[in-house]
Order: sequence, then C-alpha cells, then structure tokens
Amino acid sequence: AKWNALSAPIASRPIGYIAGDIGNAGSESPLGDLIADAQLAYAKSVDPEADLAVMNPGGIRAGLTYAASGGEGDGVVTYGEAYTVQPFANTVNLVDLTGAQVVTALQQQVSGANEASPKILQISKGLTYTLDLTKTGAARVVADSVELNGTAIDPAATYRVAMNSFLAGGGDGFAELGKGGNVRVGGDDLAALGTYLTAGSSATAPYPVPAADRITIVK
Repeated sequence: AKWNALSAPIASRPIGYIAGDIGNAGSESPLGDLIADAQLAYAKSVDPEADLAVMNPGGIRAGLTYAASGGEGDGVVTYGEAYTVQPFANTVNLVDLTGAQVVTALQQQVSGANEASPKILQISKGLTYTLDLTKTGAARVVADSVELNGTAIDPAATYRVAMNSFLAGGGDGFAELGKGGNVRVGGDDLAALGTYLTAGSSATAPYPVPAADRITIVK
C-alpha cells in the first residue's frame, strides 16, 4: 500500500490514446505490431539507417484496453498500463544482420528450440512474409516470401535491425539474433513505446488498432 501510494502519480500519468482494445493474442498481434513499430521509430531517431524491428512475444505481458482502468478516462493509456505490458526494463538495441541471417532468425521461430512450441516474432511495418503451418520446421517460413517494403530480402545485403536486449543476446531460442555485429545499445524499451504513443496520438486523434496483417498465415 505504501509503494502503491508513492508510485500512483507516475502510474496514472497519460502517455497516449488508443481508438480501441489493442490485444496481444494470436501469432501476430495488434499490440505486437505497435511495439515493433515503436522500437523501429526509436531506432531511426538514433540511427537513420535502421531498417526493421522485431519483438519477442513473451516480452508482451498484457494487452492495452480501451476501457479506463482508473480515473483516466476511456482510451487513455497510462504509464502504469504500459508498464504492465513491458515490465522488463530491456534496452532497444541495434545490430547489423545479413538478409540471410534475418531469414534464419525468422526460421528459428518454428524450428530448433521453438519447433514444438513456436515463438512468433512481432515485426515492424514494411516487413512481410508467409508462414505456412502445413509444413514442418524451418520450412514453415517461406524464405522467398520475406520482403522489406515490397522488395525481397537480399541474403547478401546488410540490414540494421532493432530489438530488445533480451533478443540481442540470443534469448528465446533466437541464436541468430545474438550474432549481430556493430551493436548499439539504446534506451529503455518502455520509454520507446511511451514516446511513440505520445507523439502519434491525442484525445482527438487516438492511435488506431493495428490490422496485424504483416504475416500471411497458411493453415
């Protein structure tokens, strides 16, 4: 009770506005899209060469609900609500990966340590691919379907990829992400989300619910 009272002014501070529930259910979730976009926006602010961002689904601990949780009003996102979503105090890091490594990392979602229980990375706007669940192992990621901004990923090209520090260390079975070079350690991931929501929404123009349409799933 003591610490709740002391933290209440921070927890209740509005950081953004949403137009509806932004959930974290499904292989690709609306909230996953939002967080990946927020991390890419942060990455571009410190390194204009940033190309894409990925977020581990296990790092998203709750959804954002439109209905007020306290006295803030419907559609208002408070710092406390965002903290419940991302409570781990990771940093947003940038690494260089080849296109081949990006594809390998996507394949690690559904193979190796993650084959029995896939961990589908949440991806930033512009990155698209097909996930064919009728296949097994790494083949479930259709390699030649992986595109960035409508252009096929070049296996030999270098891409600047943003991710949280947990993934940058190869966490959750994504060993390939831990092999990135030219590492830049950035700021707090929760701050990146807050900055993105504050800049991109208002009471009269709330953040729309993302469509979660970046991954084409074949069942």
